[in-house]
Amino acid sequence: MNDLAYYDFVMHITAGICITLIIICVLFFINRAKIAKQRTIQSLVETGKDITPELLQSLGLKVKKLPQNDFRKGVLLFVTGMVLTLILKMIGGIVWIFGILPIILGIVYIVFSRLNSAKI
Repeated sequence: MNDLAYYDFVMHITAGICITLIIICVLFFINRAKIAKQRTIQSLVETGKDITPELLQSLGLKVKKLPQNDFRKGVLLFVTGMVLTLILKMIGGIVWIFGILPIILGIVYIVFSRLNSAKI
């Protein structure tokens, strides 16, 4: 294996490890925030206080699911899929197919959000 191929291999492994670590850190801190909110609600229930929708909103918890959130999620998934597909296509090979899944999910979210908004 020549030097350039070795450095290319090491670069891909390092990038994969870094991306994995970033994803793990983000998920860890999201989970940590959710646990803190659950403990707050649990302490309120144990003390016998009322849990109102205003209190849940102040904690950042959603009381009602809005179709706008589905549309936003669909657009974000679609754009993320397009970027992922383009980046993976530039790398080469057939790996770019993994970018199609977020595109399909984004289209499904957008269609269902439009169908739900038409019903309301």
